[in-house]
Amino acid sequence: MRRALAALLLAAVAVAMPSAVWAAPTTQVIQGAVLRLVSVADWAAAGSLLPGQPVEWDVAVSADAPDPGVVQIAVSATGDAQLLLDVSMCRQAWTAGGCPGGATELRTGWSIPRDGEEIPLTQIADTETAHLRLAIFLDPADGTGSTDVRVLAQGAGESVSVGSDGGLATTGSPLGVPWAVGAGTVLVVGGTALVLLRRRRAGSTAEGAR
Repeated sequence: MRRALAALLLAAVAVAMPSAVWAAPTTQVIQGAVLRLVSVADWAAAGSLLPGQPVEWDVAVSADAPDPGVVQIAVSATGDAQLLLDVSMCRQAWTAGGCPGGATELRTGWSIPRDGEEIPLTQIADTETAHLRLAIFLDPADGTGSTDVRVLAQGAGESVSVGSDGGLATTGSPLGVPWAVGAGTVLVVGGTALVLLRRRRAGSTAEGAR
């Protein structure tokens, strides 16, 4: 019987099934000007997983906004290992017994697309906190390779994301726009403007010298 291994960088990484692997979780806090993500997962265990051995990834999403609004929450994935996700949301912090008051199931047995597209999961008022729990596991049909998964939040003109490789916090980038590309565009445009400005100044100086 073939056993598929996957080195999952859960940029968020990943894998899951019936009973989750939860050995030595680490906590990451991504704090923007308004949005805050708190990520808890055992990335070491996620690096060497077999089908049937899941990793649970908890992400708390909250905001401290000056004006009333909403926070949109999404997820994305890139890679070649096919993953299945169960995604639940709790209005309170998860406990050893689960979600106090009951969780809302956002996805069950979901084969997440691996094209990098940011897929909306839910939205909350900026006065609320969403406690997400992702159970990420290898699809038994095709679990070889590696796949990165990332949780993203956007609201109040700010975007934040988190995964096993750390987090990002940017201002003014809407969901659906790759942040690295956005930043690159800003640099290129800024550089072009600077070059044009220098050329104009050089032209003015040359004319003045005549």
